[in-house]
Amino acid sequence: MMSLWLMICGWREVICTFDAVQFGSAMQALQKDGIPCRSRTVNFSSASRRTGTMCAVGERMDRSIEYQIFVKKQDLPKAQLVLQGRLQSL
Repeated sequence: MMSLWLMICGWREVICTFDAVQFGSAMQALQKDGIPCRSRTVNFSSASRRTGTMCAVGERMDRSIEYQIFVKKQDLPKAQLVLQGRLQSL
């Protein structure tokens, strides 16, 4: 629901990943170039504080959290170039 609200308000998803390192480096790159961004995380794990990890047996924990980064619609082309590493070559 949150991502729908962000899209209505003029934000667009620039990256969606399950890799925390990729998420962190993408956020740093966008912030370094001064591109305003917002993030959202979604936990898909069936483990909770109440049940512990016993209910999550067999799940891939590296695929349990989804990271999304949103930028303003007008900044989307620049953000894509920054994330591809091509902005410095222009």
